[in-house]
Amino acid sequence: MDHKNLSYYRSFFETPPLWNGNLDGLEQFRLPKIDFGNLETAVIPTNLRLGHKIEHIFHQLIQHSQDYKVIAHNIPIRKNKVSMGEIDFLVQHVDNKIYTHVELTYKFYVLRQETAIVQHQLIGPNQRDSFYAKKEKILNRQIPLLNTPEAISILKELNINISELKHQVCFKCQLFVPYALSKLDLGPFNSDCIVGRWISLRKFKSNNFLNLKYYLPSKSEWLLEPINKVDWLSYNEVIDLISNKLEDGYSPMLWVKTEDLKIEKLFVVWW
Repeated sequence: MDHKNLSYYRSFFETPPLWNGNLDGLEQFRLPKIDFGNLETAVIPTNLRLGHKIEHIFHQLIQHSQDYKVIAHNIPIRKNKVSMGEIDFLVQHVDNKIYTHVELTYKFYVLRQETAIVQHQLIGPNQRDSFYAKKEKILNRQIPLLNTPEAISILKELNINISELKHQVCFKCQLFVPYALSKLDLGPFNSDCIVGRWISLRKFKSNNFLNLKYYLPSKSEWLLEPINKVDWLSYNEVIDLISNKLEDGYSPMLWVKTEDLKIEKLFVVWW
């Protein structure tokens, strides 16, 4: 797919925040209104990993905004030449001049209802990350990083007083629920984030899936809303393609075209 395509920008912009307002002290940053009809964007480099593409898109949207300007982004903080971490974005509101530190996060989580605590139910499809761990990292490492002497020194160079700096997160998420889910309680989370379902390989090997059509999107295309104009594969073709990924501990995302021609996102998980 064309990385100049505005669909990447729209898909990011239209992905809902994982929660609204404040959650455990983390306040969501509200993206400003964007006029996509007049949006002029730099080409998204094709060699960037998805996380860096997200940063590129966020940066471009804020620059295009009438409400904010980007003061700095991806600012390394070092002590004795040893990295302590990075500051994602520092932005300033054009009207009230308030500076905000924004931690940018875009996640794909599956909902595993093996515990009663909803915040512990959201995990990465490969079981290598989780919402709770990410939240704790932001609260206990990323935000406190700005209170270190090394960070304060950099902020002074940018004429920013740490006592007047707001801390917010832009935490967006695509959420996938169990395939045969009968009851759903997302607690503090935004149900609008639900974009698809997940299923184990064992259950995917049932007759229910044999006659459907499939597309195996690239990692960058995970961001996008599924479209019909792709090269659809049969079940036998796609099961061969995803087998190696599953054996290596990677859960692929599929676009699935059902018999009534609806298209949905589906993670097939290895665990």
